[in-house]
Amino acid sequence: MEKKREAAAAELLSIQIYEKLSSFSTVSSSGCSICRVPNPLRQINEKAYEPHIISIGPYHHGKDHLKGMEVHKMHCLERLLQRGRETSLQRYVMALKGMEDEIRKCYAEPLDHIGGDALVEMMLLDGCFIIELISCGNQTRKIRELREKNDDFRNFNVVSVIRDLLLVENQLPFFVLLKLFDMSTLENAIYDEEEENDKEFIHRSLDFFSGMIPGPGIQNSIIVSSKIQNSMAPDPEIQNFLKIYAQDIKNLLNLVRVSWLPSPEARLNYKKYSAVYSEWNLTRNATELQEAGIKFKKMNEDEEKSLFDIEFKDGVLWIPTIRMEENTDTILRNLIAHEQCCCDCPRYVTDYVTFMNCLINTGKDVELLRRSGAIVNGLGDDEVVATIFNRLCHSIELSEKNFYSEIFINVRKHCDRKWRVWMAYLRHNYFTTPWAMISFPAAVFLIILTAVQTIYLFHSYYRQ
Repeated sequence: MEKKREAAAAELLSIQIYEKLSSFSTVSSSGCSICRVPNPLRQINEKAYEPHIISIGPYHHGKDHLKGMEVHKMHCLERLLQRGRETSLQRYVMALKGMEDEIRKCYAEPLDHIGGDALVEMMLLDGCFIIELISCGNQTRKIRELREKNDDFRNFNVVSVIRDLLLVENQLPFFVLLKLFDMSTLENAIYDEEEENDKEFIHRSLDFFSGMIPGPGIQNSIIVSSKIQNSMAPDPEIQNFLKIYAQDIKNLLNLVRVSWLPSPEARLNYKKYSAVYSEWNLTRNATELQEAGIKFKKMNEDEEKSLFDIEFKDGVLWIPTIRMEENTDTILRNLIAHEQCCCDCPRYVTDYVTFMNCLINTGKDVELLRRSGAIVNGLGDDEVVATIFNRLCHSIELSEKNFYSEIFINVRKHCDRKWRVWMAYLRHNYFTTPWAMISFPAAVFLIILTAVQTIYLFHSYYRQ
């Protein structure tokens, strides 16, 4: 009898474990695109991953300090139904109901605690809010106009909302946004076909978030809002970008990352060299590199380069300008978390931050890069910027084959030449101030003059 009870208990336990395993396998194998931030990353700066004003999606839904925005979501849905091509609320609900299984698979954390109706309502309200906001256009001029016309947008900090929309845990599946946008598109929209509507939404999203991106990206050179407004068809370069990447976009944060990729030439170079240089490091910071003869210059803004297109030529490190502002740390952290957890792709943001962390040790290094134009410090304090870059690399999984492997190695070779090591030693120990630089040639001149005078005296003595 005892053995039968043990066998029954074992069978029950095995069934429970099997059910958990099945649930885990379903989530894991589905290619989830919206993940939770790992605790080691979260503990470094927890606030960087938490929404301030609005919850989007299930992870932060229902938190007390975010409930105030729910009424604004309702108003956005109401306005969308009034102005949209599709005015039937039932059709929106039915469309999202048909996507429920696919929606659940997008989240790394099981959503068993959220019923089907609740999930559909959440997707509808959150999605319509995003579409209404993005339809405003660029976040400066258009949002100011929107605030004048709508009380809903007048009562909250729009920049904080935009910041919340770029958090890794605060996302909706991109196909949900595309579906809602397609159904709500005005009859007089530029494009009528669904595929073109998708491209139009990507267009508007990139234009909307461009002000929050702290450095040059693809959208700064080819995704320009004036092209949307002043022409009936996008530029061929834009069409090419959308054709290549539209299918790869998983959510709004992922869209920002995709639009921020390095140039095609740099990515080709990465494929060529990253397989060769599996070991890399850069032991010298910017100040020490300058002492070794390395110069720092900002990348020409007229060139179609991304923030990640750092180059090293003839002893000069060319670095595209990054703007360090209030939300820069948050955006970089969430992009890093996205690459570390949800993105089976080259870790361009992680590698960039690693490279900058190698260059920056103290505020003195930031000052050097700021004077060269590589950094625009909107935070005011160079030490604060140094701390941000130093902390960004805490608890992250470094790439085995860094995107900047070739640069690391070429810079190290440049610095390791014996005469450069000697010059770096002199600069570090004797030429630390401008007065030292001036006094050295003066001292050399004095020594030469003294030697000449001594030789002359000896020569005069022997002649006598």
